[in-house]
Amino acid sequence: MNNNNIKKLRKKVDIIDYELVLLLAKRFKTTKKIILLKEKNGLPAKDKNREENILKKVGKLAEKLKISTEFIGDIFKNILKESKGR
Repeated sequence: MNNNNIKKLRKKVDIIDYELVLLLAKRFKTTKKIILLKEKNGLPAKDKNREENILKKVGKLAEKLKISTEFIGDIFKNILKESKGR
């Protein structure tokens, strides 16, 4: 593999990183709307069952894709934590 191929692959990684950040921003914007609706309707912001289901779902997907389930779990726990703090 030559330097040119490495540069091309790194460019792909840069694009994926950009897309990940865009998707996180979109997710946070959507969860903010959910939090506002819950506040308006007197519902608790935290839904433990929903969070557990999300973690199970992404864990199964990670396993299927041969990605560390612990790694994905940690990422999503941080995403969920950040979502509530917005």
